[in-house]
Amino acid sequence: MAEFIEIRATIVGYEEAAALAHAILSAGLAASIDIAEVPSARPGEITWELTLITTDRHAATLERHIRETGEGCTVVSAPVAPDADGYPDWLTDGRP
Repeated sequence: MAEFIEIRATIVGYEEAAALAHAILSAGLAASIDIAEVPSARPGEITWELTLITTDRHAATLERHIRETGEGCTVVSAPVAPDADGYPDWLTDGRP
């Protein structure tokens, strides 16, 4: 089984976040994308966080794509750790 990587990218503006998510899915770089509004450091600005699940094989390409196209994005990635039953933590959604 391929190792899964969770990548979180924070971007200003819903349209920018939606366009970036669409481009990522169109390129086949992520298996799952979640978009959520998050607090912004600047008053009056709306910030969005994209949480993406991809394979180890696509992680570097995906991170590079986000940095090149997502103007001013912050990007953080980490391996998805499976739980004791062998299910990734994002799949079990905190349920036993």
